[in-house]
Amino acid sequence: MAEGYEHSEEKAHLEEKDHLEEMLDNFAKATELGIIAVNTYGEVFLASKDYYECTYCRQVQNTEAGKAHCRRTYKKACRQAFMWKEPYFFVCHAGLVMWAVPIYADGTEVGAVMCGQVLLWEPDHIFHQDAEKFCGSVEERAEMERNIKKLRVISADQCQSSANLLQVMMQYLSKTQNAIFMDQKNLLSWRDAMTTRIEERKKTLENEKFDWSVYLKREKRYLQYVRMADKDKIQNMLEMLFTDMEILCSYDKTLVKSALHDFMAVTARAIVEAGADSEVVMNGVKHYRQDMKHVENIEEMMELTYRMLNRWFDSIYLLGTDDHISVMKTVREYIEENYNRKITLDDICGHVFLSRSYLCTLFRQKTGGTINDYILRVRIEKSIELMRNRELSIKEIMRQCGFESQSYYTKTFRRLIGVNPGQYRNKFL
Repeated sequence: MAEGYEHSEEKAHLEEKDHLEEMLDNFAKATELGIIAVNTYGEVFLASKDYYECTYCRQVQNTEAGKAHCRRTYKKACRQAFMWKEPYFFVCHAGLVMWAVPIYADGTEVGAVMCGQVLLWEPDHIFHQDAEKFCGSVEERAEMERNIKKLRVISADQCQSSANLLQVMMQYLSKTQNAIFMDQKNLLSWRDAMTTRIEERKKTLENEKFDWSVYLKREKRYLQYVRMADKDKIQNMLEMLFTDMEILCSYDKTLVKSALHDFMAVTARAIVEAGADSEVVMNGVKHYRQDMKHVENIEEMMELTYRMLNRWFDSIYLLGTDDHISVMKTVREYIEENYNRKITLDDICGHVFLSRSYLCTLFRQKTGGTINDYILRVRIEKSIELMRNRELSIKEIMRQCGFESQSYYTKTFRRLIGVNPGQYRNKFL
């Protein structure tokens, strides 16, 4: 019953997103104006399917510096729109007229719709001169001149009317608690809180003595929580790890970027072991590395990493509409609830109403490993949790985690972790 509810809720979420995209699409087609939705950081989170963007803007945003400048412009426009609580008209850094219409979700500011990319008058020689700063060669200047000729010139009344229409649309959607806007509200709330906690923690830790060995112990604990899909503990650990990383790298951009690449690589493996689709995660790593090539600011590196991690964690916790992924979730939950007793493949198959061969094939396709591998991984991770209680012996811990043979437990622990249980307890806990 719960699964059916999750599926219907996710279906409704997708329908709302399609409906919102359709509204933006129709507005863009009717007005031939560029329109996007950005969050309070100036980052685009929604655009119409046939997003209309002028070629002039494309050329300006052809470099990472140009994109970053646009984000800063959008971020500032968001603040102004929230302050005035109505459409805010402005001239962007590239000289185009735009307007920002504020977006709210449950009374919380989540971003703005950006529209325009037009002129109110024919471009003069000053406009042409200013545009040259976005060009690095003769060919680029020639292309810029062609793109300037394509810019639309509209009246002030047309600007105001389109802004008024957008405001009515956003007010209606805000009152209906649109799921896309609510998602942005929740994501921004977590992101703002995380950023604040990291900055506060940096101030208190800068004078404390700690080294990479302390960091690596914390990272091991974080990966353990990832494999166990413990979302609350993961978020608490992220705050600690990112702060440690910045301080240990002495705030050096190159060192931080390298550390983040290593961090994402080990996180990716742990997330796959937790049940995420291996192909999706590996593709995510590839795109993450490509995006990081163009980021030089440490804050933006951290934000990019947060976004990637959120998408990965969603693949474990939110799970989407894929029936196969829902099966994976049910299997994982069953194992985590019964790891301390004997679990057979028949027990699991009976719980999810699937044949042995089908479930084994599906599990291997989705995780790259076997069900037995996952059971052993969960038991080992649970045993590590219990090791923090020094009153429990290794033998007692082993039995509480479903192992009957101490030699088999030790052999499995060494294979998965790299050292035997006693060494791990003394060295890392």
